[in-house]
Amino acid sequence: MSRRFFVLTVAIAAFYVPLALNYTWPLFAPGLSRWQDSVNAVINGRTYAVGDGSVESVRHGAYAEHRVVLMVHTTLAGLALALGLFQFSSRLRTRRPAVHRWIGRSYLALMSVSMLTALVFLYFTPPAQHFIGPAFETQLRALAIGTLGSGWYAVYAIRRRDVITHQAWMTYGIALMMTAPLLRVIWIGIQPLIPQHDLLTNIGVGSIILGVAAPGSAVFAFMLTKQATPEAGVRSVPAWTYGAAFALAVVGSLAYTALVLRLPTPIPHSLALFHLVPAWITLAISVRGVFRARTTGDAARERQWRWILWGFAAAPTAASLYAQIVPPAFTTADAVLAGGMDGPVIPITVAFALVVHAAARSQRRTDDDLDEPNVLAAA
Repeated sequence: MSRRFFVLTVAIAAFYVPLALNYTWPLFAPGLSRWQDSVNAVINGRTYAVGDGSVESVRHGAYAEHRVVLMVHTTLAGLALALGLFQFSSRLRTRRPAVHRWIGRSYLALMSVSMLTALVFLYFTPPAQHFIGPAFETQLRALAIGTLGSGWYAVYAIRRRDVITHQAWMTYGIALMMTAPLLRVIWIGIQPLIPQHDLLTNIGVGSIILGVAAPGSAVFAFMLTKQATPEAGVRSVPAWTYGAAFALAVVGSLAYTALVLRLPTPIPHSLALFHLVPAWITLAISVRGVFRARTTGDAARERQWRWILWGFAAAPTAASLYAQIVPPAFTTADAVLAGGMDGPVIPITVAFALVVHAAARSQRRTDDDLDEPNVLAAA
């Protein structure tokens, strides 16, 4: 399963990297085509790709004015993502550790400059003139900061020889970087299913989906590759604990749905589904993980899945609450959409951090227990 997950990730990244490298070429040589728009036009028609309601129609001026900053961001992001995927090769880590380290340093440098230039671009340009504009800009800022933070925290962890934490937060950072190709897959692939949406509306759809799916993919990648170490004193919990998590998910889902249904036209009320469906799918996967762990009597594994389940169960509530604490300049629509894009990330990331911290602590205890006989023998 983990191998198929990785192969799919590489395939999506391979689709994206040439598009990222080419993205700004037409801004410097107007006769050149933008491959991303060409692919989109072939599948969905030129009107959807570059007509009214497209990125090109509302962002061309900002892109042209800041084309150098944008070129640095998109080019380095594509290269960083390509390099970052090599870091997941266990063969490279074990057989060529020096190569692994230099690739990691190169990824960190490229990623850092790319994310900083993204923040510079967002600072100097106003949001897109579309109902998703302010909310989407908030998500882009959060993605840049989150990618920077997770990458540098992974460096801090490996300097402390904490391999589990290092690998986990590297995975989290790559999951955030993968939002760029995944967003393009969504807005290109989903249009035949909802042809009434313009491209920017479908960017909003993708951004809301990825508010759950991006951190969720890091969670599931960790769970697929790391087994819990048995710990003394860890016990199963009563079933009502899971009932409480389910109740929280229901209440949050109803609250976020109510917020979306109050939004004015032309904002489609179906946007609520693009938060709720991934939230409940990930919740169902977590329930399955809990059930399997309880069935086998693996209390440590159950605890991991329990924390993750609570993270996903809290996602709709977090989306609703986040909508109440956005900047005062936001309209109600901006706030609700930002809640769907950014709010779910908070409890999912907290759950991820708890699981990683517990796994790293357990591994340290195991290593200490293994070292103790050697210390005694040396004494």
